[in-house]
Amino acid sequence: MEKIKNITDFKKNYLENKKMVGESMMASGIKIGICLLIYFTAIFLELLLSSTSSIAGVVAQLQVMVSVYLVVAVREKGYQIAVAINILVSLIVGVTVVIGAGNLDAIPGVVVPICTIITISIISFYEKSFDTKLAEATEQKKELSNLYDELASSEKEILQQNVKLKELNGKMKQREVRLNYLAYTDVLTGLPNREMLINKLDFLVERSQEKLERFAVVFIDLDNFKKINDYKGHYIGDLLLKSIADRIKKIICQQDMLGRLGGDEFTLIIQRNLSEREIFEYAEKIRTALLEIFEVENMELNISASFGIALYPRDGINSAELLNYSDIAMYKAKEFGKNRVQFINQRV
Repeated sequence: MEKIKNITDFKKNYLENKKMVGESMMASGIKIGICLLIYFTAIFLELLLSSTSSIAGVVAQLQVMVSVYLVVAVREKGYQIAVAINILVSLIVGVTVVIGAGNLDAIPGVVVPICTIITISIISFYEKSFDTKLAEATEQKKELSNLYDELASSEKEILQQNVKLKELNGKMKQREVRLNYLAYTDVLTGLPNREMLINKLDFLVERSQEKLERFAVVFIDLDNFKKINDYKGHYIGDLLLKSIADRIKKIICQQDMLGRLGGDEFTLIIQRNLSEREIFEYAEKIRTALLEIFEVENMELNISASFGIALYPRDGINSAELLNYSDIAMYKAKEFGKNRVQFINQRV
C-alpha cells in the first residue's frame, strides 16, 4: 500500500514539474517573440528616422533595453539571441548604410549594437556568477538541511537506544534482585537459607564484640518428619514445611530471624538480650504451637519438634560454634525423648 502511494506521488510530481517546464518554455517563447518584434520595429524606425538624430537615439536606447531585457528575463537563450541580433544589425547597418550608401551619420547604428553586446556580455557574466553562487548557497542549504535531518534522526535513534538501555538496566536490576533473592532465600518456604543465616550470625558476632551484646541460636528439627514425607509423598511434605514456617513466623518477634537450613531443619536467631528463662519460654511457645494439627490438602497432620539452644558468647564465639553446639543440644533433646527444649554448655 505504501509502495503504491509512493509511485502515485512520484507520477503526480513528475506531471506537475513537466507542466511547469512547459509553461516556462511557453512564457520564454512569448517574451522572445515580443522582444524581437520590438527590436526589429526599432531598427526599422531607426532606418526611417536616421536623419532625425534625437529620435534615432531614443530608438537605439530602446534596442539596448530590449537586449538587456532578453538577457535578464530569458537568461542564456536570451543572451544568445540578443548577441545574434545585435551582430546582425551591426553588419546590416555597416554594410548597407555606412559602406554601401556612404552615410556616415549611421555609424552610431553600428557602434550601439557593439556596445550593447559588450554590456549584455558583462551582465550575462555577472548573472552566471550570481547563479553559480546561488546554486552553491542552495546546495549548502540542502546539505545543512540533510545534515539537520540526519542529526535529528540520530538524536531520535539515540533516544530510542537510551530507552532500550533503561529497559535492559531495569531488567538486569530485577534479575540481580531475583538472583540475590535466590542466593540467600529458601525457595520452598521463602525463609533465609543457610548462607543468609551464617552471614547474619557473623554480623551479630562482630557487632556484639564491639557492644558486648548477647544473642541466642535455636536449632529446630522436626520429629518423625521423614515418616510423613515417605508415606504422604514429597508434595505433602513440602506443603507441611511451608505451613510450619508460616506458623512459626506468626509467633516470633519481628527483630528475630527464622531460617531454613535444609530438609526439616530450621534455625531461629534471637537477636534480643533475653535471659535463659525468657529464651526457654519463647522456644516453648513455638514448640507448643507446632503440636496443633496442620491441615494440608484436606488431611490432618500432627508433628512435633526438638529444640537445641546455644548462647553467645557463653557457648560459642563464632557462627560455626553456635550452629554446631545448638545442633548438639537438639540431638540431646531427641535423646531425652524428643519434643522438648534443650540448652547446652561448653562441657558437652
